[in-house]
Amino acid sequence: MIPTTARPRPVHKFGGVSLTDGAAVRRVGAILAERVPDAPVAVVSAIEGVTSILDSVAQAAVEGRDELGVVRVRHRSLLAQLQLDPEMLNRHFAELATILAAIRARKQLTALERDHVLSFGERASARVVAAHLNDRGLRAVPIDAYDLGLLSDSNHGRAKVLSQSAERIRSALARFDGIPVITGFVAADEHGRLTTLGRNGSDLSAALIGEAIAASEVTFWKEVGGVMTADPKLVPNARLLRSMSYAQAAEMTRHGAGVLHADAVRPLERAGIPGRVACVRQPSDAGTLVTRESGERFARGVACRRGVTIAKLARAIGSGDRRVNAIAALERCGVDALHVEDHGAELLVVAPWSDELGRALLGLGLRVELERDLACVAVIGARSVAELDAALLSGHVDVRARWNAEPSATPVFAVPSEQLARAAQVVHAAVCETQLA
Repeated sequence: MIPTTARPRPVHKFGGVSLTDGAAVRRVGAILAERVPDAPVAVVSAIEGVTSILDSVAQAAVEGRDELGVVRVRHRSLLAQLQLDPEMLNRHFAELATILAAIRARKQLTALERDHVLSFGERASARVVAAHLNDRGLRAVPIDAYDLGLLSDSNHGRAKVLSQSAERIRSALARFDGIPVITGFVAADEHGRLTTLGRNGSDLSAALIGEAIAASEVTFWKEVGGVMTADPKLVPNARLLRSMSYAQAAEMTRHGAGVLHADAVRPLERAGIPGRVACVRQPSDAGTLVTRESGERFARGVACRRGVTIAKLARAIGSGDRRVNAIAALERCGVDALHVEDHGAELLVVAPWSDELGRALLGLGLRVELERDLACVAVIGARSVAELDAALLSGHVDVRARWNAEPSATPVFAVPSEQLARAAQVVHAAVCETQLA
C-alpha cells in the first residue's frame, strides 16, 4: 500500500511502446514498484499500435465490416502473457461492439463516435496495467481521466482541456491512496461526451495532471534515452542532451521532434515542474531533465518534419482582406500552417499535407500551385540563416523555402524529402558539432 503523504507526488507517463507486450508491462510494473515510497501517479497510453487498429476498425464499420476481433485478440494476447483474467475486458468489448454496430447500421462515423472508439485503447491499457500492479501485490486503481475531472471543449479529435479541470483533478486524486493508473489522451466535454486530445495526447494529459497536483516531477518514459540533438536515424553523430530549458524543449517539439507532445511542455513551465525524458529499458539512467534553465551552455538541436507541402496561391489574392480570409478558411479546416508569406499577388503557405489541406485549398477558389514531398529542418539555438544557408549550399542541398519561425526566430528550411538526412547532417555539424555562434 502507498503511504499517505503530503509531499508532492511524481507523475510517470508510459507510452504505447512501453506497453507493447507482457515483458514491457512487467518493466513498467518494476519501475512503479521501486518508486512506491514516492506515492507515484501513472498515466498510460494505449498499448502499441492499438489506436491505429481502433481507427481502422471504426472505418471498417462504416464500410459494413466487423473487425472488432482484431482488438480482442491484441488485448487477450497481452492478458495471457501477464497471466491475467482473459475475460477482464469483456465489458469494454461489449460497449465497443455496440458502438461499432451503430456505425455499421448508419454507414457513417461521426467525430464523437470516432473519439469514443479511440478511447478504448487507453481505457483498456489502464485496466491491464492496474491489474498487473495488483497482481504484484501493489494496490492500484484504473481511472478514466474524465472521471477524474479532465474536462475539455467539444472539439472532437483535437479537444482543448479547460482550466477548471485542475481543481477537480486535485480533489479527486486526494481520495486515492493506491497507485492511480490514469488514461492519457481522453477527456470529456461538459455534456459528458468523450473527447480526445490528438495523437500522442497522453504526454499532454500527464503534464496537465502534474500541473494540477503540483507534482514533484513528470517523467515521460520512452524507448529512447532522452532528447537527442537530432534524430539519430538521420544524424549518426547526434548526442544526448542531459538538460534543456522549457523554451528549448518547446521549440524542439514545435518543429517536429517527436520525443514529447508539442503542448506538453507548457503546463510544466506554468507550474515550474521539472520534466524528464527517460528510457524505460534503462530506468536508472537520468535521461534528459527539462527545467526553467538548461544546465548545458549549448543545448542546441535539429528538429525535422516530414510530409510538408508548399502551396502557392497565385493572383486573385488581392487585398489584405482577401489574404486574411484565405488564411482563416485554412484554419477553419484544421490546417496548421507552419509558415505563411505574403507576396502581394501571391500567398505562400507551408503546411503538413493532409486531405483537409487539399479540401481547404480547393475551397478557396484560387489558382494553387503545389510542391509536395518536402521536409522541414529547424535549427534550434541558431540565429544566422545566412551561415546555415552557406553550409546547405556547400552540402548541395536544394532549399525550397526558408524563414525564421516565431516566437524564437528559429531558422527553418524546406528541402526535398530525399535530401532530409543530408540537410539535417549539414546543419547539425554546423550548429551542434562546431557550436556556430
